[in-house]
Amino acid sequence: MKNSGYIPIYALRFMVLYFVFINIIAIYLFPGGTLFNPDYTSYSFNENFFSDLGVTITKDGTQNFLSSFLFNSSLLVLGLAAVSHVFVPKLFKRNTKSYILSIIAAVLLVISGVSFVGVGLTPLDIYFEEHVWFVITAFNAQTVGILFMTLAFLLSGISKKYTIVAFIYFLNVAFYTYFETSEPPPDFNPFEVENINDYLDYNRFIVSVVWQKIIAVIAMISTFIFTFGYKRLLDD
Repeated sequence: MKNSGYIPIYALRFMVLYFVFINIIAIYLFPGGTLFNPDYTSYSFNENFFSDLGVTITKDGTQNFLSSFLFNSSLLVLGLAAVSHVFVPKLFKRNTKSYILSIIAAVLLVISGVSFVGVGLTPLDIYFEEHVWFVITAFNAQTVGILFMTLAFLLSGISKKYTIVAFIYFLNVAFYTYFETSEPPPDFNPFEVENINDYLDYNRFIVSVVWQKIIAVIAMISTFIFTFGYKRLLDD
């Protein structure tokens, strides 16, 4: 079915726009509180992970229904959009190598997307270990998936700008994933300890929080650009 080629294009564009705008609202509605500063009265770009938007109860004990509902819905949309990658390989059929590489990429990106749904279904303050497992799985699958998508674009014959964008995306998510997994995650729930300074290095924590946001911006921009590459392949 030829029109199925448009499915990943529209699904991924909708995912990007939904994720960005819904999380802007979620950030605005977040009641505040960080692990190192529970009394903070708003969302902190330096001390709050995106996952903090999805907690049911903030560090200072405030209920967080609206923000968590919106954030978790954005992860659900992200996961559903990721499933649309099953239609991507057919766009690369003109080149056998690109086609095979895109199949591998699609499988890994679907796994990553489904894992992000798992992130949304396991609030950080309740299911910490499961939440961390889904996060690590999502980023690991995304890293390798983007690598194979980079190679698929490279061999496809379309404009090299899509290869460059994919490669930049890959490098950033790969380094971030390595940074996050270079030390084992805490074997306790940070929301359940009183003096977090005794357990986590503040400077490393800040780097992780800020870098995560940079990765999210790169991921959304890159994904949106990819859709134009998919459109070019479809038209050809």
